[in-house]
Amino acid sequence: MRKTICLFVLVVLGISLGGCYDYNELNELAIIVGLGIDYKENEYIVTYEVLSNNVDKEAANTKAYTVSEKNEAFPKALDLTADVIPKKAYFSHTDLLVLSTDIAKDHMEDIIDYLLRNKNIRETLNVVVVDDAKKFLSSTGDNLAVISKNVNDTITSDKTSGSYGIEKKYIDLVREILSYGEDAAISKVAIDKEKVMLEGLVLFDDYKMVGELSKEEAAIFNLLNNTSFNVILDKEFDDKLFSTSVYRTKINLEVTNKIINITGNVEATVLENQPNFNLKDAETIEKLESTFKYVLNEKITELIKKLQEYKADILYLGEKYYIKSREKNENIWENAKINANVTFNISKKGIIYEVKDAN
Repeated sequence: MRKTICLFVLVVLGISLGGCYDYNELNELAIIVGLGIDYKENEYIVTYEVLSNNVDKEAANTKAYTVSEKNEAFPKALDLTADVIPKKAYFSHTDLLVLSTDIAKDHMEDIIDYLLRNKNIRETLNVVVVDDAKKFLSSTGDNLAVISKNVNDTITSDKTSGSYGIEKKYIDLVREILSYGEDAAISKVAIDKEKVMLEGLVLFDDYKMVGELSKEEAAIFNLLNNTSFNVILDKEFDDKLFSTSVYRTKINLEVTNKIINITGNVEATVLENQPNFNLKDAETIEKLESTFKYVLNEKITELIKKLQEYKADILYLGEKYYIKSREKNENIWENAKINANVTFNISKKGIIYEVKDAN
């Protein structure tokens, strides 16, 4: 019943927030681009990243500053933080919600329920997890003038550079938490040498963060969802690296009462050939495809076993089982056997090779 009510509120908010805001002169507003939430010593700490030059149209000159306040009650902490800004807080351009790991582990329910009812918070802002939200949003520098913008740009560019994270909108996070047969995953990010870095994914079971995936595991997750464009797979042959990049996927997941079947195929290109294999030889290509098929399916199996251990259904396996069987058993996948059989194909484009006569 609780989830039904919350989903109704989500739909209503999605409609109401799509309308126009009252007009205000830009020089009278404090434009908030990022919202961070921590929990320490029994208090919520709210941090706003605010543009310091509201009317400068040159993006290169735009900078931001942060303000923070804390309180035992989350709504009060939000209000107190807005009060310390000399101008009226304006949330129409808030594009990023930054949650600390402490919030993700133990306080998501309070955050989700309140933000659903808050008319100022956009349902389309991106959500990420960090170790310390206040410290993260305050880590500005010459190359990080506006942290929130850098985070969103990094997540967007990751789709074609490594597939180590996911773009998670707030409305999608709420849906995953509240929906039957689904759990949520959110990108974890950090700052290293004035550069935003993706560190993998955090996993949820219902409202609670229960574990993390490494960057490599996150890439396999994206591959299984057919949303990755550049997953790197490599293997050493006598201490020499042979590396491939998966650029196209067509993978299907099916759940029965005892087995999780993963089938389909991927297409990859050769990135590095230190062993100097003869890629013009059809038999050599076939052996490499067989080897990398094994490597890929092992990684898929290991990932799903980890998800089973955490009971984090970020692949929506419970939902898939229900759609196929019409039997409500969202946990059936947790003890199911894993049968991964995805074909690995190395692109022949640009490679001229001889086909040996079978006779």
